[in-house]
Amino acid sequence: MFNPTAVYMEKGAEEYYLGKLLLDRYRQMDKPIITVDDHNKIPQLRNLPDRDFIKLKRYLIIGIRKSVRLVKNERSADWIVPFTSSGCSAYCLYCYLNCTFFKNSYLRVFVNREDIWKSIARKHERLDEEALFEIGSNSDMVLEDCVTGNLQWAIEKFAGLRKGRATFATKFAGVDKLLSLDHRGKTQARISVNPADIVKRVEIGTSSLEERVKAANKLYHSGYKVGINIAPVILVEDWEKKYSDMFDYLESSLARGLKKKLFFEVIFMTYGLANEKILAEAMPNAVNLLDRNIMKPKGRGKYCYKKEVKLGAEKIIKDEIKHKFPGASISYIC
Repeated sequence: MFNPTAVYMEKGAEEYYLGKLLLDRYRQMDKPIITVDDHNKIPQLRNLPDRDFIKLKRYLIIGIRKSVRLVKNERSADWIVPFTSSGCSAYCLYCYLNCTFFKNSYLRVFVNREDIWKSIARKHERLDEEALFEIGSNSDMVLEDCVTGNLQWAIEKFAGLRKGRATFATKFAGVDKLLSLDHRGKTQARISVNPADIVKRVEIGTSSLEERVKAANKLYHSGYKVGINIAPVILVEDWEKKYSDMFDYLESSLARGLKKKLFFEVIFMTYGLANEKILAEAMPNAVNLLDRNIMKPKGRGKYCYKKEVKLGAEKIIKDEIKHKFPGASISYIC
């Protein structure tokens, strides 16, 4: 359960049902509630130094999403939906959100979920064939759900669509409230995994690998389509053994039926210099993930693995999947 130390609420958010619900909850919990003009422009937070990054992660921002523009996608889904949250409470050292929000990558939740849903419904009405909607591109919906219940709400909304399905990826194991929902097969979950040591030292504040695998099994036994999202692949020292051990653990721990229907997504790490700058101040003892010996610049302020390095690692990952999960498919590698 995410328990914020302070709540910043955009003016007007309390006029929505969800906004009033959250306001009443945090008042009862005696949390500091600060009213702001715009959830995206909070000077008293923007002006804090990078060393306050961890403190900022304990804040909750409640706002109103102003516009929803669905974006065509060809990887995890057909359409990317700017949904009911952005940011996160965890401290993953590679977090791509830091490249957009910098130190202000705290959890923001949006209370006008009905307005957001209208954009999905309009797109759904124009569909010629079934389409998959990514609802977790800017946040972790399982984390957000413990604050708003919006993932439960969305699953039940998608259950009523004829041609639309939802998908989300998560690093959190708190899925129990999803298990009894009448999802009608309209929602799929991608459980994000990494070797246990990387989860512990790099994906700080998220669920352990063991907890995530248990969540995958729970969702599968409740009728959800479940995939494994290896994201991101991080080529640290001795990475081949770490990932081989991870695949061994997945092979021995995932439900037998799930392994027969499993699909994988493989995403290699892109590292932003924003992370390097923030972590130098806020987490100076954190693992350094930027290895310029095997990485190259990728656009402005980002690094990715060199082509030959990535291709070699891709082969190893694909061979692991082929040998240990012969019935599984790989949706994409990027």
